[in-house]
Amino acid sequence: MKEWYSASELTGLPGMPGTIQAINYRAKKYEWESQRRSGRGGGREYHITSLPPETREHLQRKAAVEVTRLKIDSVDLRELENAAKSVDAARLMEKEKGLAAFAALPDGPRKQRIQARKLIIDLLYEWRRHHTGSKVATRLAFCEALNAGDIETPDWVLERLPQRHGRHALTEPTLERWEQSYQTRGIMGLADGYGNRRGQSKIEQNAELLNVVLGCIINYPHITAKKIKQFLEAEHPELNIVSEGAIRRFVNIWKRDNAQLWTYITNPDKWKNVYMAAFGSHFDNITRLNQLWEMDSTPADWMLVDGRHCVIGAIDMYSRRLKFRVSRTSKAEAVCLTFRDAVLDWGVPDGVRTDNGKDYVSQHFDGVLCDLEIIHELCMPFASEQKGTIERAMRTMSHGILDLLPGFIGHSVAERKVIEARKSFADRIMTKGDVIEVELTAEELQQKLDAWCEHVYGKDPHAGLDGRTPFELAAGQPVRRISDPHALDMLLLEVSGTRTVTKKGIRFEHGYYTAPELVGYMQQEVRLRRDPDDIGRVYVYAEDGAFVCVAECDARLGISPAEKAAVAKAMQKAALAEQRAALKEARAAINQNPAEAILAHRIAQSEKVTAFPSPSEHYTTAALDAAAEAAGIRSRTHTPVSDIDADQHAKLVAEFERAEVVEMDDPRHVHAYWLRVHDRISHGEMVSEDERRGWEVYRASDQYRSQHEFFECFGLTAEDFA
Repeated sequence: MKEWYSASELTGLPGMPGTIQAINYRAKKYEWESQRRSGRGGGREYHITSLPPETREHLQRKAAVEVTRLKIDSVDLRELENAAKSVDAARLMEKEKGLAAFAALPDGPRKQRIQARKLIIDLLYEWRRHHTGSKVATRLAFCEALNAGDIETPDWVLERLPQRHGRHALTEPTLERWEQSYQTRGIMGLADGYGNRRGQSKIEQNAELLNVVLGCIINYPHITAKKIKQFLEAEHPELNIVSEGAIRRFVNIWKRDNAQLWTYITNPDKWKNVYMAAFGSHFDNITRLNQLWEMDSTPADWMLVDGRHCVIGAIDMYSRRLKFRVSRTSKAEAVCLTFRDAVLDWGVPDGVRTDNGKDYVSQHFDGVLCDLEIIHELCMPFASEQKGTIERAMRTMSHGILDLLPGFIGHSVAERKVIEARKSFADRIMTKGDVIEVELTAEELQQKLDAWCEHVYGKDPHAGLDGRTPFELAAGQPVRRISDPHALDMLLLEVSGTRTVTKKGIRFEHGYYTAPELVGYMQQEVRLRRDPDDIGRVYVYAEDGAFVCVAECDARLGISPAEKAAVAKAMQKAALAEQRAALKEARAAINQNPAEAILAHRIAQSEKVTAFPSPSEHYTTAALDAAAEAAGIRSRTHTPVSDIDADQHAKLVAEFERAEVVEMDDPRHVHAYWLRVHDRISHGEMVSEDERRGWEVYRASDQYRSQHEFFECFGLTAEDFA
């Protein structure tokens, strides 16, 4: 069968205009597949697959008649009958497909035009039952009567008929085209565009071009048809065979026909809400109270009077009880405190479901659940629908809390402006990175959330609970409770790392935390736990995990530092006295100055060894001779020591003989020694020049300053280390 036809060959055929110019115009408009005509006269010829269905059917019938005429003698009539049946079956299948496609069309102008034309065809068939004549004659008479208003027709149908100069202008060729299209393709043959030509565009016919265009819109969802055209010109010139308008039409049709896939690619959250199947229920396996909790944090932050905060929520999947906590951050310790509030009010759950946020999978929170033998169920990454109950509850809260916020319900124009400015409050509270400004303190917002959860949400009937309230469903149910809340508090407190105990206490977050019990842990490392809601206290543990004390920051709690210092000094003195008494026997064992003992030992060893005399020779120089002569003169003229100098010398010798032995390894003994030297200097007593210079050097040292503060802090004197 012939595949390519020129415009002159198509002129006047069913579904085709009556002039060559009109055919060429239509071919350009609908982008028919064409090629240059090789015969005389040139021009272009068009492929049969680009032609309207009625034109293709006419050409196929014509070709079949020609074949039949040439081979009628050799063709079996039974085969012709089977071929006709095949054509009828194919036509029936095509009509069924068209009916399904029509049912899938959205309500709109296009569907209404199809329905109007179908009613016109039905009126034409009814006209023929009462009027005789050929099909052409009956169509002409029907068009004249319809345009003149002699046929009763609904107004919505008349509005969709062709018009010219403000009057109905349905012509016989148009009606013939509608009738033929309806007979061959069914109801979708009445659609605009000469029937259903889906899948016949150049882009869809070229697999490589189709992949490039789809790749552009999938990787860059906001790309325009103009940019796709420019990309084809730059990277794939061999595929640049379509216009910008053709690309735009294809992209729009593809997005419309693949709405679910396009939504999944560009907006996964919207796809989950609109398209994702939800045949089952999260509550199918929930059969008892506290079987499973869900926890989550609001994506948006609340800008309160006292700074930025977030809200952490927990819900019991069985009773739907809700618990919210306002916190400065959604860190692990805040999650733990929210969990603590729920445990103390509701009891211990069997399991907790959270997402993979770092505050919920932290070692702290996960360790708490492990210690309490609670199953931690994690959602799959980016699968927030697996904890959809708490997310829906938070959205319900965002709507229900509106009327509790100050100035939100207004009756004046000014207050109405406030409402309009905050009309998206309920949506923004579930939008990551957004900030909601509320003129409340954290404590006030917490009170309103608690009141709403208990008296509004908890007392309202829920459709998912068969009309019962969370309060009714939880009443009387057995729960597991922790008998010692303080043990739970210690387990949930934030682990704040390790610190070294100094003489001023424990430095933590720009403050010093002290307690009398810390004097026994000087210069030792301890572990800290803290309550983020109590900045004035930390809980101190030894390295082996034993509880030491509760250390307090005086500046943050308003406690008198002097009173605490007095208690600490008394406790430290008592501890030191006890330790010193324990070392009394050890001190008694040392009855000699270690330096003198070492010197005596070395002298005894040295006396046992005598060196042989070495051979020597006299060495001198002129300078040595002159010096020797001067030394002889000086020795002869030396003045004897006076009685006063002799007395001073005797005193220095006596002072040296009674010099005390100082424990140089203990900075407290060293400090006490120099304090006694300073005391003698200040009272005018005799001291050696070395002691005087030593005191000056020691007084300028860092050791003197630190020990001076230490002695003053604990009320120590030099006599305490005599």
